[in-house]
Amino acid sequence: MKSFVCILTIIALLGSCSPLSKEQYLDQYKAFVDDVTERGPHFSDAEWQRANAEFARFSNELYAEYKHQLTFEEALRVAGYKLQFNATRAGVEMNKFYHSYLKDDIDSLKVSLKYYVENKMDDDIAQLLEEAKRISDELYREVKKLLAELNEEAK
Repeated sequence: MKSFVCILTIIALLGSCSPLSKEQYLDQYKAFVDDVTERGPHFSDAEWQRANAEFARFSNELYAEYKHQLTFEEALRVAGYKLQFNATRAGVEMNKFYHSYLKDDIDSLKVSLKYYVENKMDDDIAQLLEEAKRISDELYREVKKLLAELNEEAK
């Protein structure tokens, strides 16, 4: 957490003290996104607010300043940084959603399923096979009866 705050502080100081060169912009953007990717899953809400603000600065304000200077390859790198940041943020949000809304239900379902497999599934399969045989026998009798009726009508 401290190194993240330090990186954000350094980036903010560099951005406010002097204009970035295109190369500095690309290097700092990459360092920022790499740091968020590595440590973002452990960020507090306040750290995510700061990271989102810094991402907006890189993606909007600074990008607008340098987009006309970027080569095609550099523009692709910037797009990759945006994708990397957003994928990290989405992964963190999905993880929060999972732990907040799904984990307990899935854990409970696993326990119930394990109990079912270990205690009741064999009985249900046997019953299902008996029912399938009964239906098959009924179907056989009905087809045999229908064939007999067709033979009778054909005479």
